[in-house]
Amino acid sequence: MKDRQLRTLPAEYLWDGLVLKDDIFNYTGKVLLLPKGETITRSRLEKLMGFYGDNQNIMVYEETYLELMSDEHVPAQARQKMMENHIGYARLHRSIGDLFERHDYDAWLNTEKLAPLIREVSARLENFDPVTILSCINFPRPMDEGLQRHSLNVALLNGMQAEWLGLPHDDVNTLVLAGLLHDIGKTMIPEEILNAPRRLTEEELAVMREHPRYSDELLKGKFEDNIRLAARHHHEKLNGTGYPDGISGDEVSFCARITAISDIYDAMVSARSYKEARLPLDVFDMFYEEEFDGLDRSLVITFLKNMRERYTNRPVMMSNGRRGEILYIPLNDADHPIIRQDDDIRQTDDGWYCKEILPLPGA
Repeated sequence: MKDRQLRTLPAEYLWDGLVLKDDIFNYTGKVLLLPKGETITRSRLEKLMGFYGDNQNIMVYEETYLELMSDEHVPAQARQKMMENHIGYARLHRSIGDLFERHDYDAWLNTEKLAPLIREVSARLENFDPVTILSCINFPRPMDEGLQRHSLNVALLNGMQAEWLGLPHDDVNTLVLAGLLHDIGKTMIPEEILNAPRRLTEEELAVMREHPRYSDELLKGKFEDNIRLAARHHHEKLNGTGYPDGISGDEVSFCARITAISDIYDAMVSARSYKEARLPLDVFDMFYEEEFDGLDRSLVITFLKNMRERYTNRPVMMSNGRRGEILYIPLNDADHPIIRQDDDIRQTDDGWYCKEILPLPGA
């Protein structure tokens, strides 16, 4: 027992009726409050905590901490913070933010300097369940963190796609790097446009659409062409209606095609002041229905197939406030999955639907 790690947990995150799977201790970790097998009642817990004044924390073992913090009884923001710290997403986000705030590009914007960061991003893909990583990607982010989080998210999504396609490890890292740098040109966009808390005007949109060119300029001569072209062309479309160059078909590189899917997915699941975040299942349906035209259809189908597999058998919070489990996601109707809730198995509809996909504890 002495070798097991204890973690601090706010007592308010315990709930009436919780059956303890392990002992819980006071905030020092030295006094047993309730033993394994006990059922929590709020009155009993408040009485026990009354001995410790303003300190309303308890201590639990690491595995218990992860399980409790992943439960729907815990506030979403607290669950998210736990997950981001647990898998190292928060640390990666801070590292990317620190880099993007530096404008001495010659000092850090090169393959050698970024190699340790790319290895760390790739390690997340190897060590953690994809849906656990996606739980960080799917969570709404503050406006002033948009570029940093979006860049990290697209790097992770690019890496996932590369692994699902069975690409060699070096190619996985290349796509991770392309995702990380695909929007680096946005650091050249005025902040009042980049972080505007509203829809952009036509004039502002024209300025924003210059960011792929700026990315190309920043990356030229520092990285391989596939990295640079992914940044310049991830808004291009196979039908020639994209920007900034209006290229089509084979002119759009493989790396840019993958990055385009990652970029759209992350943009759709994120919230902005003028746009609500969408549930991943809704975005899958939009991809299938080709609401985002000009993408590589074969890559889209591979993306959807793997996403559906990863989300099947996952816990969800339903619109009636109770937990359910995804049993099946129709390819052509992904936003209406088959859900099991207790003894009830049926397809979702407008009155009974998924509100949140919950991460697995300890994943």
